Amino acid sequence: MGVYSICLLVCIAAPPPNQPAPGQRKTDQLAPSQPVRVADVISGHIHPALAVTPGGALLAVYNKQGGGGKELLLCRSADGGKTWTKPVAIPGIKQCAIYPGSLTVLGDGRIVLAWACYRGTRDPYHRTAHYMTSADEGVTWSEPHDLPLTDPSKFTALRYPLLEIAPHQWVWPLYDRTIVFDEKTGKLTPFGDGRDHGMVPIIRTPRGTLVSGAPFDHRGVLDRKPGKLVRGLRSTDEGQTWQALNVFPPFGVAGYDLTPLPDGRVVLTSIIYEKDDQGELAYEISVSRDDGQTWDTAHARRIYDPGRKNPGRGWPRTVLIDKDTLGTLFFDLDAEQTGGPGLFFIRTPVAALAN
Repeated sequence: MGVYSICLLVCIAAPPPNQPAPGQRKTDQLAPSQPVRVADVISGHIHPALAVTPGGALLAVYNKQGGGGKELLLCRSADGGKTWTKPVAIPGIKQCAIYPGSLTVLGDGRIVLAWACYRGTRDPYHRTAHYMTSADEGVTWSEPHDLPLTDPSKFTALRYPLLEIAPHQWVWPLYDRTIVFDEKTGKLTPFGDGRDHGMVPIIRTPRGTLVSGAPFDHRGVLDRKPGKLVRGLRSTDEGQTWQALNVFPPFGVAGYDLTPLPDGRVVLTSIIYEKDDQGELAYEISVSRDDGQTWDTAHARRIYDPGRKNPGRGWPRTVLIDKDTLGTLFFDLDAEQTGGPGLFFIRTPVAALAN
């Protein structure tokens, strides 16, 4: 057989480029990564927070054992969430039964860590809100500062990032009120039209539109009289007026997350619940391509599905790691999984959002 004939046979037998050989299974290039264990946890209000520093590092802050943990732990990743440092306690938080909060990256590069403290050992108790800042990517932190509320309640708590509406002016989406805090003057003022959105994500899109994850047109948690069901709000005038969206899924016990992308799209990270909106079965992401007005749920991408109920309230948090990759942090308290209850991280290609 000549050289030409041998080459022809080899070329015919070889699979085309980027295609699996016979008998091989084609992999989904848009599938999320396998979960990476960030840290071991125990139970309760783990409620992780996630942020990308200006230098590109990932920070994860959480409670190891919720329900009044005594310290907030921080893990760091320098490779996009593939590996993580061992947890270290954030110094300065003293005499506090912690209810975890959030991480926010400000326009000047600083990072704000916010949380709440339980005050009192039995009902009626209340919670107070606090924050500290870091100017070196979370390596060192300022002393804790109190949010100067004179009337905290048992619902004075938050789990979502602050919204920076101007230098040194931050919107705090507390469960019992939505307020603007001026870091320089120490003053508190109502946000927008003064309504309380509740403990929900409030984000600004690249076009300047505000999108709130509020399930009701006002939360009314203190008088236990929530307003009309709106399933999301949208404002194009800095929060002075809001349009009901009627697009978001049930908020459930662990909410959902909103992540604006530089190209104008907005990512919704949501939870697939059991019928009672209590048990978590899976997490998925979907995208808005019209500045937060509608979401392409028909092409939602499931990013975590263990095939069982997650006995915790995983609070998935999603950030844009780089132009090509999303990262989601969550916890799973299943005791039977390898390694037991843990905090986990998943990477998802941004291309998975395409329809």
